[in-house]
Amino acid sequence: MTHSLRRAGAAIAALIAGFIVVFALSPAANAAAPPDAQTVVSNWKKAPLYTVPGSPLTSDQQSEINDALKGADTKVYAVALPDGTVDKSSIGSYMSQLSSALSDAGRPRATIAVLDGMTLFAGSNAMPQGLAGQLAVRATDANSNVADGMKDFVNRVDMAVAGDRNALDNGSQANPGAGGTAALVGLGVLALVGGGGYFLYSSNKKKKRALQEAKDLAAVKQTVDEDVTKLGEEITALDTDVKLAGEGGQHIQEWQTALDSYEKAKTQLAAVQRADQVREVTQTLEDGRYALAVVKAKVSNEPVPERRAPCFFNPQHGPSVRDVRWAPPGGAVRDVPACRMDAEAVERGFDPQMREVMVDGQRRPYYDAGPAYTPYAYGYYGGFGDVMTGMFLGTMMGSMLSGGWGYGGYGAGYAEGYADAGGDFGSGGDFGSGGDFGGGGGFGDFGGGGDFGGGDFGGGDW
Repeated sequence: MTHSLRRAGAAIAALIAGFIVVFALSPAANAAAPPDAQTVVSNWKKAPLYTVPGSPLTSDQQSEINDALKGADTKVYAVALPDGTVDKSSIGSYMSQLSSALSDAGRPRATIAVLDGMTLFAGSNAMPQGLAGQLAVRATDANSNVADGMKDFVNRVDMAVAGDRNALDNGSQANPGAGGTAALVGLGVLALVGGGGYFLYSSNKKKKRALQEAKDLAAVKQTVDEDVTKLGEEITALDTDVKLAGEGGQHIQEWQTALDSYEKAKTQLAAVQRADQVREVTQTLEDGRYALAVVKAKVSNEPVPERRAPCFFNPQHGPSVRDVRWAPPGGAVRDVPACRMDAEAVERGFDPQMREVMVDGQRRPYYDAGPAYTPYAYGYYGGFGDVMTGMFLGTMMGSMLSGGWGYGGYGAGYAEGYADAGGDFGSGGDFGSGGDFGGGGGFGDFGGGGDFGGGDFGGGDW
């Protein structure tokens, strides 16, 4: 009997010990909270990659990723965590904390990558909502190790911010331009001596980025200036009708609203220093154009028009009157708001009068003119809710807005809209084979693009 009790006691003890081992080895039980956002940002001031003890990254991988982040044209920061530190329920909140800490430190516009073990999550307020997540999953799908995957991701971010559609290509962008050109660049870099050589290389990249931003700014300001001028011309043309209406015309409240909107838009445009700031100007123009439409109706003794989204084909046409079925070249049919003239043209099988802008010497529809025009469209249409999702489906702008309409810095925030994950670098070649966050190689973004305001970091350049 005693022998049996001893055997039973030993079995129970072994079972308890087994449970202890299981719980000790369980990632959930062992997972530590991620470092607080202030700590991460403090370390980012020293280097763009902060590696938390316990991360599976080797020293060589850390060095390669750090170099890739330092060499980026845009600001990209990464934190490498032990596997299982964050998950679907916590990553959104953590991204939001990192975003706020960066903004408080004077870096309001950046892309953030979180490596949880070998799983990549990404969010950005330097690009339209949803795009960072797409770039993350492309990078994880196209590469076989974490270092190349992060190089790929950083290069895609630079391409996307510059408006290069190839950022969403399926092939690896870890070493874009590999081959003869890359060899020449390599020889050129080898010829540079010491820190002075690196300084020249870095300065050239910054100059190139500054030139591209200046080019985008000039183009979008020209477009908005044309819109402001057009509104002024229509106000002038309507002035006679208002005067003929006598005191009744002068007391139309919307007439003063239209005049004020025109003056306000001119003042706002003169103050624009970044392409994303044109959103406020086009929002003012939308207000003014609706007010003008009301004035036209009142002086003509017609019904006051409904407050609808501007004509999709050309926002200069003012408020739409109804939706029409339309498809862009090679795209799917969708409902878009149209003015009376364009609605009739589309319904009769003719082309609408499209708002086109100059891009690299060629005229293209504004919705396919690159990321600089996203805030331009947002100012006109952002106040009309879900209409954006269907309107831009299948266009260049639509691809940058996947995952929902939003432009970070205008109320979206990093934590909004993060349904899926970035992808999984995996080990043994299982790179992005399903992802840890939503499965199926899904992607996610934590607030999208745009600008929280400000500019670059005051004195330093970290």
